[in-house]
Amino acid sequence: MGITPFVPGTEAYEVLILPLFGNNYDICSLWMEDLNQHFITLIPNGLNDPNGYINFYCGGHMPQNGDSGVVPKNDVITLQTLDSTTPYRINFRARQDTYYYYTIDKDYTSDTCIVFLGSDHNSWEVEELGYGECKFLRDGPGQNADTSVSKSAVTNVAIKRVGKND
Repeated sequence: MGITPFVPGTEAYEVLILPLFGNNYDICSLWMEDLNQHFITLIPNGLNDPNGYINFYCGGHMPQNGDSGVVPKNDVITLQTLDSTTPYRINFRARQDTYYYYTIDKDYTSDTCIVFLGSDHNSWEVEELGYGECKFLRDGPGQNADTSVSKSAVTNVAIKRVGKND
């Protein structure tokens, strides 16, 4: 499957992340891959550390990770894929000093919201929240928030440890 290169103005899937770990100092990372395991997370040009863009503090409530991480808006982190036609999987690491990473065992074909819960990198879980609710949290009332989406409960997602990243 070919990857459509990102062109300004091209529609893309949005992955919203709500980091709610109790420990603000653990650094998480999250990225999207197509079903053939090709990296398809949009990384903006001109960053000091493009590899660090997908990193964020697991507990949120901090401005960003260094000078290159995603800047949260109202504690919600927004990442995008390269287009809105390629199915994708979400991969993440709950602590940067480990080589192991995890994947959510689901193929996504729409915008989504992922919530990181737990006390620290040893005790965590990842849940899915309705995209509309996360978008409302990010954009706030009166900011063109998506109110057409019905309220949905937080739901469990199946997680599996994938392997090592060297």
